[in-house]
Amino acid sequence: MKGIALELAPVESRPALEAEWRAFEARAAHGFFLSAAWIGTWLATLPPALRLYRAVGRRSGQAIGLAVVAVTTTRPFLRAPSRGLHLNSTGDERWDCIAIEHNGFLAAPADQAVLIAALGDWFTAGAGGLGDELRLPGIGGGLATDFLDRNRLLHSTQQRPGFAVDLARVRDADDFTAVLSSNARQQLRRAQREFERDGAIAVTEARDAGEALAFFAALKELHVRSWQRRGQRHAFVEPYFEVFHRALIEREFGHGAIQLLRITVAERAIGYLYNFRRAGRVYAYQSGFDDGERKRRPGVLSHALAIGHNAAAGAAVYDFLAGENQLKTSFATDRYALAWQVIRFPRLKYRLESAARHAKQRLFG
Repeated sequence: MKGIALELAPVESRPALEAEWRAFEARAAHGFFLSAAWIGTWLATLPPALRLYRAVGRRSGQAIGLAVVAVTTTRPFLRAPSRGLHLNSTGDERWDCIAIEHNGFLAAPADQAVLIAALGDWFTAGAGGLGDELRLPGIGGGLATDFLDRNRLLHSTQQRPGFAVDLARVRDADDFTAVLSSNARQQLRRAQREFERDGAIAVTEARDAGEALAFFAALKELHVRSWQRRGQRHAFVEPYFEVFHRALIEREFGHGAIQLLRITVAERAIGYLYNFRRAGRVYAYQSGFDDGERKRRPGVLSHALAIGHNAAAGAAVYDFLAGENQLKTSFATDRYALAWQVIRFPRLKYRLESAARHAKQRLFG
């Protein structure tokens, strides 16, 4: 990218990179997933054997953006082996189970697009011989299709919708239900009436790291039970998921970056919410609900209470993150899109894989 120089070098000291990240983040507006809280915990808990590179973008010699690129070789079943380059991720589900979103460079928002473009230029120029596949998970804007086609790169982009609630609107209305559609308002009030028959409803925020870890353990129990009952894969399948988040809570709760909420009815817990906080934005990251009774909707009530709780505390946005479900679509006042982009050199192995995938889609739809 003209005017932007991108440099990649092996990470020789993860603690030193975390210290650099913390110093640099004071100069760049960013979300939680690019904060030193998230990246620092990730660097501290990843296996030492992983090959990590520090990527720095410079303009006129001055650093304007930082990122981490992991280099991995994968041999997936029935797919071409690849030497992958992964932006702030590893390409291995054992470690990527934590699911980064709002990804990119640690940089000023105005520089985000030019830094991603510079990464694209660096990859197109040969990627320093490090890999033949570039993966950009959960980014706000990927490499432009015309750039990729012009350079004859193979590429695919999966767009996922994100959903958020403007908490200023909630405060102005003095009632969350006022910003909902009539159908969503009816569903929320029905859920509230159902639980009120059992007793008083309350939301409690963990006061210290010890209580937050206890809430997290209770969340895990409800979450796993719920997903196993439905025969679906739960978030705690990979052991690293819990290792990472326990470390994140222990390291960052005291700095105000972590929020654990417990929702009770007649002093019985019906739900737990695990949220992140950064610059007025609350990220609704994970949950666990006592949802054994199908007619009751503890998730609806829990998120409604969390939205009201955070609006009253002065937060600006309640972000449901990417992925669509009925609760998100009915509660959200705003939508956005994130992209999961894969770019490859036009190797024969990738062309054959792409042709096989398209043939399968034509046969089976």
